[in-house]
Amino acid sequence: MLRQKTQMKSFDYLKDKGIQFEAVYLKEVPRTAQDVERLFGCPLEQVLKTLLFIGEKNPILTVLSGDKKVSLKKLENLTGQKVLRMAKPNEVKELTGYPVGGVCPFAIDNDTIQKVIDEKVFTLENVNIGSGKAEIGIELASEDLKRIWDGKILNISE
Repeated sequence: MLRQKTQMKSFDYLKDKGIQFEAVYLKEVPRTAQDVERLFGCPLEQVLKTLLFIGEKNPILTVLSGDKKVSLKKLENLTGQKVLRMAKPNEVKELTGYPVGGVCPFAIDNDTIQKVIDEKVFTLENVNIGSGKAEIGIELASEDLKRIWDGKILNISE
């Protein structure tokens, strides 16, 4: 793990909110939550993945632990949207401003995106989340994430 200074929108957002965090610089670009677990050495459940779904209404941004899967049935029922599908990489970039693998769920300038985080995330003490760049993560207390979360907190995992 390498550490260096980087100025990023997500870091500025957290600083503006008074949130303590640590930037985590990985030696390579991870492709999965399991890669982050291996590179950073934290438990898989602590690695949060951010997934974007497309439905007939607004896009839905979901956040959940790396060891969990989104229950599409739950997500559809809770959001009132049917026939959800995973967003394509170009849709993720276009809608969030971030590339796949680096989506930061709390610094997105798109009011059409509905945001949902899995309630189980907040049973953890610390979490690691995307920063906007795939090779840089953010570690923070889950309670701090809960304080700044501007979406719904629901049971969406299976």
